[in-house]
Amino acid sequence: MAGWRIWRKDTSIDEPSPEILESINSSADDGFAMARLGAIMAIKNKILVQAITQPDAFDASIYLAPARDVIMTLAVESLETASIVSADLKRARKLRGEAMSRDDYRRGDVNNLTIRLGSLEQVAQRLKDKLQDEQWLRELITEAHGLAWAELSREMERNLDRKEAIEFGDENYEQERSDRLRQFINLDLAKLIEEQTPEY
Repeated sequence: MAGWRIWRKDTSIDEPSPEILESINSSADDGFAMARLGAIMAIKNKILVQAITQPDAFDASIYLAPARDVIMTLAVESLETASIVSADLKRARKLRGEAMSRDDYRRGDVNNLTIRLGSLEQVAQRLKDKLQDEQWLRELITEAHGLAWAELSREMERNLDRKEAIEFGDENYEQERSDRLRQFINLDLAKLIEEQTPEY
C-alpha cells in the first residue's frame, strides 16, 4: 500500500540499489523483532493487571483486541519516525560538505538515511499485515502469558522469602501465612504492575 511506503512517493528518486535493499531488509528484520518483543512486553503487563483486577481463568481471546491496539500503535510510531527520516533524507540530498552537528545530514548520509527509512516503513507494513493474523497474535499472547506468570512467581517467592525470614519463629507464623500472601497480591503486586506498565 502506497501510504506505507514514504520513500516511493517521490518518483524522481531512483529505486535503491540491491545492496541498499539488502541492508533495508536486514535492518527491518531486526526492527520487527524488537517491535514484536515490545508488543509481548506490553501484553504481558496487561495480563499482570488482569491478574489483580479480574483473577479469572486465563482466556487468550480477550487479549486479541488489546494486542491489535498495541501492534497498531507500534506501526504508527514507526511511520511517524519514518516521516521525520524522510524529511531528513530530502534535505540531505540537497546539501554537500561536512555535517556541522549530529542532526545535520548531508549527501554522505543519504545511504544510511535511505536504509533507515526503508527499514522503518517495512517494519510498519509488516506490523500492519499481522493485525489480522490471529494465530500470530495468539502466539504473542501465549508468550506474554508465560512471561507474566514467571514474573509473578519470582516476585511472590522473593517477597514471601523476605517476610518469612523476618517473621519465622513467630508463634502466629503459620496462621498468618495466607494473610501475607493475600497482602502481597493486593498491595505488592499492584505496585509492581504500576511500576512496569508502559503508556500505550
